[in-house]
Amino acid sequence: MIIVKWLTHSTNDASKFVKAIYVLYRLIALIMLGSQIWLGQGNEILIVLLTLILFEIPAIIENKFKIMIPDILEFVIISFIFSSTILGELSDFYGHLPFWDTGLHTLNGFLAAGVGYSSIYLLNEGMTSIRLTPIFIAITSFCFSMTIGIMWEFGEFTADQWLNTDMQKDRIVQKVNSVELADKPNTVEHVKKIDYTVIHTKDNKNIVVKGGYLDVGLIDTMKDLFVNLIGAIFFSIFGYFYSASHSRRYKFIRNFMVSKGK
Repeated sequence: MIIVKWLTHSTNDASKFVKAIYVLYRLIALIMLGSQIWLGQGNEILIVLLTLILFEIPAIIENKFKIMIPDILEFVIISFIFSSTILGELSDFYGHLPFWDTGLHTLNGFLAAGVGYSSIYLLNEGMTSIRLTPIFIAITSFCFSMTIGIMWEFGEFTADQWLNTDMQKDRIVQKVNSVELADKPNTVEHVKKIDYTVIHTKDNKNIVVKGGYLDVGLIDTMKDLFVNLIGAIFFSIFGYFYSASHSRRYKFIRNFMVSKGK
């Protein structure tokens, strides 16, 4: 009974469909956890445990702040968590599907802007002495989303440094602009048409990087922040028009907005 209750645990007003998705995702995560324990993969075990913890966040936030999370938003949130950890990291969707990482970071920008917009929108609705303008609400939601995106990248960098993961994905580049490689101080050396790179380790191993030079995460990080920006702008624009007009044309964004609890 306790196991069934945990498998179906969700927000108070979640639909049967959302509860079923929780059950599916948690069962898959438990299977993955068992396989990683069997294989003795410490980092992967931590990722699965983190996933199971993150699944609890919607219910915790709803109860803590007395708000209601729409079914669509809750479904997207838990699917986002599942797609980034279980599918992206453990099943290597990031490696097999080049668009996977880009799509998730774009969605993250959109969702984070929605959370920021909801928070400031509810605050504005509850105030009588001060009324925030639609453009202020939109800009605030945009800034909130970008802050979340930056914190995500901090998290990826920390995981790579402390857990020896590769969340900030490598990329092969054919040119490098570097002050360190220049003969003269304060000048930039432009190395172009790089064919391959040899990495020589202290234990006399040579690792050949074919096709160019190995960028160890900078391009991936900047790409992630850029697509996060696109998602944030997209929601903020529609949020602005919704705040300004309350037109039914933009009512769809309410599916991604939290509201006051009962």
